[in-house]
Amino acid sequence: MENIEVKEVLGDFKLSENVISTIVALAATEVADVACVSELSGDFKNLWGKDSVQRATKIKVNEDAIMVDLCVKVRLGADLKKTAQEVQRNVKAAVQNMTGFVVPKVNVTISGICAGNAPENVEEEDINETVDFTEADEV
Repeated sequence: MENIEVKEVLGDFKLSENVISTIVALAATEVADVACVSELSGDFKNLWGKDSVQRATKIKVNEDAIMVDLCVKVRLGADLKKTAQEVQRNVKAAVQNMTGFVVPKVNVTISGICAGNAPENVEEEDINETVDFTEADEV
């Protein structure tokens, strides 16, 4: 886990990527049809030693911008495109407001559908294909 170092006039400060991952996860789960954040599919090399929030998000920092990849599971009956776009808007706003960094891109992968409200005790149907609703202009 890397720290993001920010140099300011009064001094430097560091921001852990774990903090950004937590902001992302909380903002995503504020969206009504999101049941939970889920582990990024195909990212097996970084699983060891990370908690579930860190495994559910991937943060890339370039100078003063943060790009976000995250996976979510949605509730049965949700409008997938609308939900993904709402997650993008919510995550972008939360990260920008709390960190001061620009967020040009939020990639959302819907990795599953939960049949109930409590993701821990429900049957879920995995989607075989990754659906990417990234629309950077609309985020």
